[in-house]
Amino acid sequence: MGNRIGLAAVGVFLALSGLFALWARDAHPDRLIFDTTFINGWAQALIALLLVIVALTAIRWVAFTLAERRYGARHGTGTAMLGVALQGLDGIDKLAVRVVPDKRTRIRIRCRPSAQLGDVARRLDDQAVARVRSVLGSGSTLPVVVYLHVTRL
Repeated sequence: MGNRIGLAAVGVFLALSGLFALWARDAHPDRLIFDTTFINGWAQALIALLLVIVALTAIRWVAFTLAERRYGARHGTGTAMLGVALQGLDGIDKLAVRVVPDKRTRIRIRCRPSAQLGDVARRLDDQAVARVRSVLGSGSTLPVVVYLHVTRL
């Protein structure tokens, strides 16, 4: 909700600023909207650099916001509980738990070729998924998708 309000506020501000600039240009075509002659060369370069940094930060924020909607948010506690549940199994390389906005949980497990996939699947069924669900606080109603990836040598 906060991202939408922030986007709406920035959008309204930019739209009003643009409309004001257009109105000022039509009302006084002989005047400059913003006179930069009093700013020396170094200050102009610093202002331009600041504006580029602000623009790149805004683009990064929008990209992360859109990516979170598509790929979900990382859940560190869920990943920790998954690690506890799979503790002692050899060959597990990487674990990740994400909560996707449409109320789903994605579990990604990357294994080395030496991993016993039967043991990993059995431990997932017996303990891991239940632990992750309990940490997320959704009980047994939250659907879980497990991606199991085995790396090659």
